[in-house]
Amino acid sequence: MPEKMGNNINHPPVIDGQNYPVWSILIDIELSACGLRDVCRSELSPTTDFTVINNWNQLNVEAVQLMLSRLHPEIIVTVVNSNTVKNAKLLWNKIHEKFAYQTVTNRGRTWVRWECLRFNGNIEEYVKECSKILFDIAEIGIVMPPDIMAYSLLGKISRDSNAYDHVIVSMVLTMNSSINPQLVLEKL
Repeated sequence: MPEKMGNNINHPPVIDGQNYPVWSILIDIELSACGLRDVCRSELSPTTDFTVINNWNQLNVEAVQLMLSRLHPEIIVTVVNSNTVKNAKLLWNKIHEKFAYQTVTNRGRTWVRWECLRFNGNIEEYVKECSKILFDIAEIGIVMPPDIMAYSLLGKISRDSNAYDHVIVSMVLTMNSSINPQLVLEKL
């Protein structure tokens, strides 16, 4: 890990999945102080100057090491792969993609997308959009009972309670299982 920062500056906390907003600000400050921010935000401009290339590669390694040192082991397995371990920009983007998405505002925005989703008469589009939003809900960690999500999904299709009851009963009886959103989407 780079030793360019003085001991009097607090290092970013280890990101644990809940503290991304603070971690992001502090790691950005540390990367900047160490002269590593650029390798996390941009690509090396095409050049044949080996000194520039070697310097960029060294900074890239240092930036990856710094970021990895501030990740909880459980987080490492979710963001590090054969590409991100070698490329500071890819690692930064992967961390940002995973955790910026989970902020309170993003969770709220995703839930509102679900709540506002309405059936427009095209079942294929509806299934596709439901699948996308359900994936996003799972990704950001919103946990709702599967049967409630399935009922909500069905309620968006029809306000007719008789049709609603018929679909639910037939699914549960034919599948001999509890109702869940994936089951409903498969049956639509």
